Amino acid sequence: MLAGYLAFVAGFVNSGGFILIHSYTSHVTGSIGRFSTDLANGDLVAATSALSLALMFFLGAFAASLIVEGHKTEHTASAYGLALLVQGVLLALFIFLAGLSQATHPRIRDAEAAILCFAMGMQNSLVTRLSGAVIRTTHLTGITTDLAIEAARWYRWHRAKLHGLPSLLRARVPPERPSPGRSAVLSVVLLTFTIGAAVGATMTWRASRWAMLIPAALILAASAFAYSQRNQTDEAKP
Repeated sequence: MLAGYLAFVAGFVNSGGFILIHSYTSHVTGSIGRFSTDLANGDLVAATSALSLALMFFLGAFAASLIVEGHKTEHTASAYGLALLVQGVLLALFIFLAGLSQATHPRIRDAEAAILCFAMGMQNSLVTRLSGAVIRTTHLTGITTDLAIEAARWYRWHRAKLHGLPSLLRARVPPERPSPGRSAVLSVVLLTFTIGAAVGATMTWRASRWAMLIPAALILAASAFAYSQRNQTDEAKP
């Protein structure tokens, strides 16, 4: 549920951010691609600005990890709550700055994009730690690859059971039943990110920067939930 919830937020921020500031902010791939293109075109200022977006994503992931690492194991819920609180505040700050500047200059937009990159870096780091480096929620390349791997495993397993499916390759290793839970989580992340992206694009076209209130509110609600889990844990202690 958490992976799908945060994947929706990431999809929303990624598509909404692109409409507002013409930059994809939930992953580093686009920023590095832009950096390479600007560098090849001889635009060093634009290339440096694009590279800074990748750096901000890194710093966001770094900051989230520091927050989690700095808390005791029994206070993990508080650590996640604090990190999510910071992310929610950053999304709200983006709304304020985007309205304050009303700028169309690419470098100013990159400065605004840096805020979203930092927030998405934080989220990706949190979910990566929470899932044991199994799930990423801010981009779909790895999710799609993992889902394809799971699909291949399911195909081999069903073929061994049913003997009715065609053999695409000669199997040298006996098939094992894949984890239904892992396949379900990967599918949920893929679906919710896509839905979030569609909703984000639609809402941003209609409400401009104010649409970002939705992911900001969702993240702040997740932060409050994390803190409530800490309180429940404390009350359960003898």
